Amino acid sequence: MSGPPPPAAPRLGQRVALASLYAILQRAILRGIGLVSTVILARLLTPEDFGIIGVAAVVQTALEGLTSTGFGLALIRMREPQRVHYDTAFTLTVLRGLVVAGGIAGTSWWQAAFMGEPRVAPVMWVMALTALIQSLESIRMFDLQRDLRFDTLLRYHVLQKLAGFAAVIPLAFWLRSYWALVLASALGRLLSIPLSYRLAPHRPRFALGAWREFFNFSKWLFLGNISVIIHQQMMNLVIGRFQGMEAVGLYQIAYQIAALPISEIAAPLGQPAYAGFARVRHARGELVRYVLAGLALQWLVILPLSAGVALTAREVTLVFLGDRWTGLVPLMPIVAMFALFDALAGYLANLFIVLDRQARMVLTGYGVMLLRLGSVVYAADRHGLIGAAWAMLGAACLNFALWQAMAGRLLGQRPEWTLGALWRPALAAALMTGAVLAIPADAALRLHLPWPIAATLGVKAAAGAAVYLGVTLALWQASGRPGQSAESHLARLAGGALARFTRRAA
Repeated sequence: MSGPPPPAAPRLGQRVALASLYAILQRAILRGIGLVSTVILARLLTPEDFGIIGVAAVVQTALEGLTSTGFGLALIRMREPQRVHYDTAFTLTVLRGLVVAGGIAGTSWWQAAFMGEPRVAPVMWVMALTALIQSLESIRMFDLQRDLRFDTLLRYHVLQKLAGFAAVIPLAFWLRSYWALVLASALGRLLSIPLSYRLAPHRPRFALGAWREFFNFSKWLFLGNISVIIHQQMMNLVIGRFQGMEAVGLYQIAYQIAALPISEIAAPLGQPAYAGFARVRHARGELVRYVLAGLALQWLVILPLSAGVALTAREVTLVFLGDRWTGLVPLMPIVAMFALFDALAGYLANLFIVLDRQARMVLTGYGVMLLRLGSVVYAADRHGLIGAAWAMLGAACLNFALWQAMAGRLLGQRPEWTLGALWRPALAAALMTGAVLAIPADAALRLHLPWPIAATLGVKAAAGAAVYLGVTLALWQASGRPGQSAESHLARLAGGALARFTRRAA
């Protein structure tokens, strides 16, 4: 009987790193387009418009999460998927699209009545059509993830985003209502379908020959989707119920801005990391190194960015959104921090899928979700939107600590297995916070700089970056420049990129 496959060749690490860079670049471009779109739309639309979209999307997100069975993850884990696997996955995906579309349309009037907002119902009808269109995407797109071809995925998602942007801005100028957001999303999805078949050619056929294989892999993921959905949508539902549409709109925009480091760096690393974990899952020592290196690198890069968003919330809001969005100022710092800890917990949860520990992952997710839901409902009722956000932050910190301990136990590591990799950035971020807080709000006026709010934002950003980089470098030097640290890994990546650029320039 053959044993487990040998550990991955060193080149796998380079491929995963390159794929991660493409994934980060993709999200950076998408977020750049999205930020421009959000800034323009914030000037044309109202918080209420964004709130209607957020509430209408609750059912769609819930149904998509409930029916998400992890077909892509299963295909990625297969060494050589056959035609029957692709056909079965495509068929089940289309059936899922029909179920989601029917559920959205069928519950539209109930959702409108529950939220006391009749405008939600027709929005959900268009969302139902969008969900059905999305299910027709080429199933071979998952091959691009498995083969770490994130350069092709970059082209696909950027073109899709550009199509949506090209539609939403003219529609917003014309309609001046939430309908611009709804119609642009549908058009973007429609245009992306032929593009997916061009980049990942496949002639789909309806078949169900491999449904048992997919079910055996996905049954626990399916059950776990319920807790994920409630986690994702609880703020929209709870805040909408207790505080109204305007509060939902504030939360939506706060999350879009405050979670930028997560959506642009942490989230893109998830797919390459999962593909890398899947390739070395039989080599435990190699897997431990991959997991710890990825966690440390994310902490090193994302922690100061999330803290920076939190520390400059006032300036960011006034510069980019204007005076009528000042309700975001106390909200954004809290959202930035709970998004950070939730993202790091999600990174560690990938291990439980790769190592076939889905049951443990799902049960843990339910426990955290119930605690979070109870605390958010209580806080929203007693303390409003800000109280609910603080409840989310407390639950996120507990969530990260729990997954860190469970992942260490799963990998056979001691409870403090991550401390050596995380303490230097944590101390540097704390000193950065103190330095930025010491800068007065009227710093630009004292320095006689033009555009005082934007100038203050620049001063805070420059001071924070200087302190964080300086302290991190000093601590790394004092620790003896450990070769397996995130700082060393980042330095090697930067050195390699600089060398390639120098060779090309020469």
